[in-house]
Amino acid sequence: MKSLRLFSVLLIGVVLFFTSCDTNKEQPFKTTESGLKYRFYEENITEDQPVENDIVQVEMKYAVNDSIIFDSEKLSREMRFPLMRPVFPGDFYEGIAHMHRGDSASFLCPADRVFLEIFRVRELPEFVKADAEMRFDIRLIDFMSPVEYEAEQHQKRIAQIEESQKLLEAFIEQENIEVSPTESGLYYIETERGKGAKPKNGQKVKVHYSGRLTNGLPFDDSYSKGEPFEFELGSGRVIKGWDEGIALMREGGKAMLVIPQDLAYGEREMGRIPAFSPLVFEVELIEIIN
Repeated sequence: MKSLRLFSVLLIGVVLFFTSCDTNKEQPFKTTESGLKYRFYEENITEDQPVENDIVQVEMKYAVNDSIIFDSEKLSREMRFPLMRPVFPGDFYEGIAHMHRGDSASFLCPADRVFLEIFRVRELPEFVKADAEMRFDIRLIDFMSPVEYEAEQHQKRIAQIEESQKLLEAFIEQENIEVSPTESGLYYIETERGKGAKPKNGQKVKVHYSGRLTNGLPFDDSYSKGEPFEFELGSGRVIKGWDEGIALMREGGKAMLVIPQDLAYGEREMGRIPAFSPLVFEVELIEIIN
């Protein structure tokens, strides 16, 4: 008998929970003086609100006519951006400015104005009909001032640079590389001495190469493309480690270039190459063209 009563209490609780959720979802949108339609699900009025130029961190999903166009939960990265001044009265930036840390809400905006004035498309997509509304479901996870954000990014960069240096040093030890780095930090290991001249800045060269990360993951090579890579030495067309390393070679020679992150792509992420990655290249100087 007691178990039956307990089951009844639990069942009532579940029904009440889902009923309250459905009721919350069916609550009508309210409208601000600017025309922004909004509906809050969670509102933490004791928390702070972001101001213009703050860096906001959000979960966001938006749709037109119940067709989802974007959903941040499907991204592997957090979604952060500066809180802008409203582009037009009643846009979702205005909505975010009314949120508190931890709030979740939905906002309805004119779809045509979002696409034309915020997304800056030249022509409206066919599915955006006259008077169509775009719905933004947003949770404001956190926010910080531009100064705080820059300080955070600075500390993150320092940590990434330190980790990159550890990867480089581990590779040098693993490969038993005994040559000293150049003044810039480049490791130049000659594997076959060429019989030709050394190239000079301004000359065009043809080079065969294969590149990999220090963990062995290959990311690019010229051999599979069937022809060597051609570029002007010292013109900045390639990473600094290449300009320096190729200039040390002789025509017909081969070498390994172990390039620290600051002579490679630095904080830029390039396809398979993560930011702050030291790189390893096997290079062959085929020809100095002029």
